[in-house]
Amino acid sequence: MELKNYQEDLVLHVAEIVLADRPDVEASEALLRDVAAYALNRLPPRYILSERGFTRLAADHCIEGENGNGKAGLTGLVEVLLLVNKAVDTIRGRRKPANLEQREEVEPPMLCYWHNLPYLIGRTADAASGKALLDATILCHLNGKPAEMGPGWANPYRTNSATRGFFSFLPHPVKAKAKSRRFRLELRIEHPDYRSASLERTIQTQGEFSTSQHISSDRILNLGTVQLKHR
Repeated sequence: MELKNYQEDLVLHVAEIVLADRPDVEASEALLRDVAAYALNRLPPRYILSERGFTRLAADHCIEGENGNGKAGLTGLVEVLLLVNKAVDTIRGRRKPANLEQREEVEPPMLCYWHNLPYLIGRTADAASGKALLDATILCHLNGKPAEMGPGWANPYRTNSATRGFFSFLPHPVKAKAKSRRFRLELRIEHPDYRSASLERTIQTQGEFSTSQHISSDRILNLGTVQLKHR
């Protein structure tokens, strides 16, 4: 997995929301990039290199939010939101509106679409105590078959102490002619001391003209906690 600054996806996601919610601003890809660059230059980077790094960061964020009623995560989000709005005001004052005809993009002719699936995150726990369940094996299926994963991501996944019972998957993009696709996601969870459990979801995707193999904040599907009972 490539070295990734986690803040990039958060800032881009917030910037897209802010630009869409401000009628006084004419949104464009160029403006979005400038706003993101302005904000990222004023935020400390948070780098992720591996699947485990992503899972551990997600686990820390979830646990921090639970123990502190989400205040720490909310404070960070508000900080980014204020910074992005300041970036929009600053950059808008520096530039003139671009010619609409010059900004029109022609959709390239493509025979197939790439369906980029969400990043899956979840947690296993003992049903009686609620404590993290270690050494559980989670197998991810898509449409009845074991899902192919992106580079560096395991399937099946085995929970461990480093990630405190959390698991994550990054399914490889699927190529198809259809613009819209529906996927049946099934997770099978097994542990030698517990009864097996399963979790199912339906995922609807819209085809794109490129693959996406980096962690994107708006493409994370939180599957919650799967509780297993003793045999």
